[in-house]
Amino acid sequence: MIEYMFESQSGLLSPPEVIARFDEMFERHYPSKTPESSALVDRVRGWVRVENRAAAASLVAMGELFGYRLSRCSDTEDWAVDTEEAVIAEVAAALRMSHAAAGSRLRYARAMRERLPQVGEVFAAGDIDYRTLSHR
Repeated sequence: MIEYMFESQSGLLSPPEVIARFDEMFERHYPSKTPESSALVDRVRGWVRVENRAAAASLVAMGELFGYRLSRCSDTEDWAVDTEEAVIAEVAAALRMSHAAAGSRLRYARAMRERLPQVGEVFAAGDIDYRTLSHR
C-alpha cells in the first residue's frame, strides 16, 4: 500500500496531496476531537450514568425488600435463609427471570446494603456499572 500511496492515476502526487492523504489516513484511525463529537460523547456518558443509577436503585429496592421481609419473620438468623429464598422467588417471578439470576441480584443487593455501602453509594451516583460492582 505504501508504494502506491504517492501515485495517482495521472502520475505522482504533489506534496500537498501526499500530506492530505496522510491526514485522511490518520483521521480514520485517530479521529480528532470536535465540539460535535464531544457533545455526543457527553450524551452517551450521561445516559450510561442514568442506566447505572437505575440499576443501583433496583438493587437498593431489592435489598430493602429483603430487609422488610426479614423484619416480618423472626428475630433469629435461621429465618434469613428462608427469607432470602422467598425474596428470590418473588423477584424472579416479578421480573420474569431465572431463580439463579434473581439470586445473584439479591446477593449484590445485600452486599451493597450490608457489607459495601460505600461501593453502593458510588454505584448509586452512576460512577460505576453493574459489571464493575459484580467484580468486587
